[in-house]
Amino acid sequence: MPYWLKHHFNPDLDQQILRPEHQDDGSVDHYELNFVQSVETGDVIAQWVDLADMPEGGADPRFVFEDKIFPAGKGTGIKRASPDQLFAAVNGYVCYQDGKIVVLDTLTLPSEVDFRTGNINFIGNVIIGGSARGGFAVRGREVTIQGQVEGARVEALRGLNCRGGVKGGKTAFLEAGRTMKLAFCEYATLKAQEDILVKGALMHSDVYAGRRLAVGGRLTGGRIHCHEYVYVGEQLGGGLDTDTSLVVGYDPGLLFTDAEYDRRIHGLHEEMVACEKSIKRGENSRQCGIRLAAVSHELGLLKTLKVKLWEGIRGTGQVDRCRILVPGVVKPGVEISIGSAFLKVDDFLEDVYFYHENDEVRIGASAHKFMR
Repeated sequence: MPYWLKHHFNPDLDQQILRPEHQDDGSVDHYELNFVQSVETGDVIAQWVDLADMPEGGADPRFVFEDKIFPAGKGTGIKRASPDQLFAAVNGYVCYQDGKIVVLDTLTLPSEVDFRTGNINFIGNVIIGGSARGGFAVRGREVTIQGQVEGARVEALRGLNCRGGVKGGKTAFLEAGRTMKLAFCEYATLKAQEDILVKGALMHSDVYAGRRLAVGGRLTGGRIHCHEYVYVGEQLGGGLDTDTSLVVGYDPGLLFTDAEYDRRIHGLHEEMVACEKSIKRGENSRQCGIRLAAVSHELGLLKTLKVKLWEGIRGTGQVDRCRILVPGVVKPGVEISIGSAFLKVDDFLEDVYFYHENDEVRIGASAHKFMR
């Protein structure tokens, strides 16, 4: 008796010819091309169906077989209780490779992430051979990008390694569940649960490092949030005309949430002003009045949440362990907060470290000596 192999994925997916995803309103999203077909361990990816149970012409003749022998390859498996089903044995993406159904846990993309690939959203490891272009997103477990991140959003469940550096254009956002490693970074937002390591310069970026931040070159401009310590090899700050601030001692993840609240509150205030102006002009007074009441209610909720959030932030303080080490030069204008203590550097310093003592930020001589 012949059998039909029913696929729970598209066996004809051609990554060289991808079409945009259609939205509910009839439009298409050119950033979502479904480059990979992700599956999780235990998902059914194929099964046998008796051809006699199929309507005439309903089975693809390419997948009609005389015997129930799965073309099973790497990353697949069969359960004794369900011999007519083929399962994914690992988290990954399913496809045909050399005539076999395989599930691969690492996605290697030799080219760039752009309009030819769309966003990359993968359950396993991702290796990008080129760059991640602005406006696109890359998500994976371990993410390695050989080229640059150019205004893209990159999220790694574990480690993130960008060997070509980051040219963020003020829109790039990179997040790692563990450690993040970058060749250099400018004009981006970085967030990691553990360490952030930048080989070269870190410039004009907002940073949230769950444990430590190490910068081999210059750290110039931006707002730095770190729980334990910061190391800057060559230069900290860019002078009085460049705003550079470091906040250490509090949980950066909670500080990131606080910054998100602030952005939302700012947007609501702008919306409130626009509604009030429309009401004064007599334009859509009823609708604007309803929206104004909703905005006021949301503002009240956010302010309450901020109060509770800061109660939690203060509880994460560990100022005695905090250090900011700069074996190179510190320029005037750098603002340093360790817990609730604050210091603004007003002179050139060299080979120093900053620490907390008696509710003050103190300056110690010779960061090299301290590191030894």
